[in-house]
Amino acid sequence: MAAAPRAPTVDPDSVLRITFLDVGQADAVLIQAPGGRTALVDAGRDNIVPLLRRFGVSEIDLLVATHPHADHIGGMAGVIAAFPVRFYMDNGEPHTTQTYRRLLAALDARPEITYLEASPRTLTLGEVEIDVLPLLPRGTADHNDRSVTLLVRFGEFRAFLSGDSEVRQLTHLMNQGAVREVALLKAPHHGSDNGFTREFLNAARPRVVVISVGRNSYGHPRPAALRAYEASGATVFRTDWHGHVSVQGRESGDYDVSFGREVGAVVVVFDD
Repeated sequence: MAAAPRAPTVDPDSVLRITFLDVGQADAVLIQAPGGRTALVDAGRDNIVPLLRRFGVSEIDLLVATHPHADHIGGMAGVIAAFPVRFYMDNGEPHTTQTYRRLLAALDARPEITYLEASPRTLTLGEVEIDVLPLLPRGTADHNDRSVTLLVRFGEFRAFLSGDSEVRQLTHLMNQGAVREVALLKAPHHGSDNGFTREFLNAARPRVVVISVGRNSYGHPRPAALRAYEASGATVFRTDWHGHVSVQGRESGDYDVSFGREVGAVVVVFDD
């Protein structure tokens, strides 16, 4: 993993900080709202507790498992055991793996955690609002295409967190009118070529795309996806190249991006 973050140079009470943790070929997205509220979307494949502690996490208000694949929930049982967690959300789809059974056991051991169904709703994380976008009906799609997808809003700043959504789910969200212009897009499915459509990118118009990816045998990120993101005008960051990538959004819609050893110090500045 990349070096531990340094102290931020911006007032943490004035920005929404979304950090894509460098956890290899896996997903873990840390959301730190102004005022200290914290959400974690996915938890990588392995133990991320020490990393979360280095980022100042002491409790988690919202824990989201986008879908029950090991590269998204492998570290979640450890997170549940290590931190107070208020709310837990997943897509309601069971899985047969030992990793999933460990997660269920961890939840059973913490009955104080409130389960939230991933139905369309708006959650609040202090001053930040998180829209849970509509899922495809149960039993009509595989785990990737029933990923919990979130639109994170802080004033005029918006971010789209996509899990491992593929073409079918992205098309469903388009048909539901759920795709809005955003500053930040987490590339669906680790930058796979089945994780984007031109229509989706034209609607989202992201200025920054972050690909959570590590060494893999799938060819992620795929050249077609990279070309599409670059053609959309977005600046592309990859955790395998850049390490941790942190986007700090302001109510005005402005944002800064830092990465690697510079996470916590502003190194790339954008005006909306």
